[in-house]
Amino acid sequence: MNKTKHICDFLKNNHLLTLCTSANSDLWCASCYYYFDQKKMSLFIMTNKDSHHSQLMIMNKNIAGTISPQPKNIIDIKGVQFKGKIEELTNKDAEIANTIYYNKFPEAKFISAPIWEIKLTMLKMTDNSLGFGKKLFWRQ
Repeated sequence: MNKTKHICDFLKNNHLLTLCTSANSDLWCASCYYYFDQKKMSLFIMTNKDSHHSQLMIMNKNIAGTISPQPKNIIDIKGVQFKGKIEELTNKDAEIANTIYYNKFPEAKFISAPIWEIKLTMLKMTDNSLGFGKKLFWRQ
């Protein structure tokens, strides 16, 4: 089994992440819709700069998060924990990312918020369908 492909397929087939941010002694989490770019190994989110988590991201670009559906059967549990660096996109990069984001989430066209790129540095996937507690890793 190709571990990276398995993790990437999971990321492509989901759309909601929990983003964890911190700066100084302040911590905050937020749920965000995302799309995954496998070539860049990046997640893209749209979120307002005035939000608490964005204010923390501006101060500290190191972030972490999770992506996990909520199955009822324990054998169906699959999920990813990730670490990365986040940055707000501008100019042509933002235009390209927004086009892709709007195609995946058309309702986002009506939201005025910048798009951000999470450059993944580490992924840890738990997939019980491969064996209880099976872990797969990817690192930059």
